[in-house]
Amino acid sequence: MSAFALFTVTVATLTVMWVPAFWATALAEVASFSLAAGWLVCYMRNREGLQWPVVLIPLVAAALWPVLQIAVGTTIYRWPTSVSMLYWASGAAIVFAGLQIFANSAVRQWYLRALVLLGFAIALIAPLQLFTSEGKIFWLFDVKYSDIAMGPFVYANQYAAFIELILPIALTKVFSDRSGWRTVHGLAAAVMYASIFASTSRTGFVLTSLEVLIVPFLAARRNGIDWRQLALSGALFLGMLVVMGLAVGPDRLISKLQQRDPYFGRREYAESSLRMIPDHPIMGVGLGNWPAAYPAYAIFDEGYFANQAHNDWAQWTVEGGLPFLLFMLSIALWTIPRAFRTGWGIGLVVVFLQCLVDYPIQRMGVAVVFFTMIGAVTWPDEHIARGQRIPVTRREL
Repeated sequence: MSAFALFTVTVATLTVMWVPAFWATALAEVASFSLAAGWLVCYMRNREGLQWPVVLIPLVAAALWPVLQIAVGTTIYRWPTSVSMLYWASGAAIVFAGLQIFANSAVRQWYLRALVLLGFAIALIAPLQLFTSEGKIFWLFDVKYSDIAMGPFVYANQYAAFIELILPIALTKVFSDRSGWRTVHGLAAAVMYASIFASTSRTGFVLTSLEVLIVPFLAARRNGIDWRQLALSGALFLGMLVVMGLAVGPDRLISKLQQRDPYFGRREYAESSLRMIPDHPIMGVGLGNWPAAYPAYAIFDEGYFANQAHNDWAQWTVEGGLPFLLFMLSIALWTIPRAFRTGWGIGLVVVFLQCLVDYPIQRMGVAVVFFTMIGAVTWPDEHIARGQRIPVTRREL
């Protein structure tokens, strides 16, 4: 029931990502707090053990940091910092709930398959909408930037981050499933990768290409698949990919890749961010306040409102100071070995890399999937009977 509730929240949050109103974000936040509270109530009633891995420490610290910034008066604008507090608290709640839900191997595998099917569906809809909707979300709603929208995503790089998180699951399942689902996962992987061509996300294209090259080798080694079988599967996938890529049309992406300086603007934002850090090294300017602080440090003006640093690592340090950077590094370092152990969790590592050149998880739709997968990669993938829990030691957590 909890897994189904979490998946329902994920679908609902992704569906309304294009809505700029606060309720679209609050939907996921209220649901995540409710789900975490439900597990705590169950624990109080039944006294069954809850899982408390160390990754919750930096996550809870990240959620409490804006409270401290407001309390001591170091934030330059209280409202964005309050909003950020809800964001990070909901992230911690999602990870906490996920840790409890995915301790059951059968539930975890069901959820991962459901995510692949969700990604498959969105990857089918997104290019069709882009080319046929005349700039309307789901062929119905007019919004700003909808002419470049991919499904409910009004920013190509956040669509790419969503695919980066789910594509490795599909690629891994191609080698681990022994049923008819293998074909479905292979087709889903091809469609999701091909949809990146339509999105014209350069960073997404590079990072998903790395996933397509690396994840099959990790999955093949984990499942003891011989190299000839790997080559055959790779050839079949490549064939599907060529067909899908030609159908979507790579022309727009190729044109964008040929730009002389693809990181103009992002580089200047990052340089400005580095100039901001020494003035507020410990407490930062307050979470959510990079746009308010940036104009005083800007080194160029392109004539548009600068809403993000396009480098989350720099922005986290500007807004939260060096301690907040340490929290995020701790989460990343805890996640990386578990992501490689599972294979399907590689998307988390890739998104942390994308954070160096963009802001992939600052919208709640992608964030829900991101935090859910942090909870899921905690557990090893050994097959166990339905309803049975995997014994994991404190050292492993």
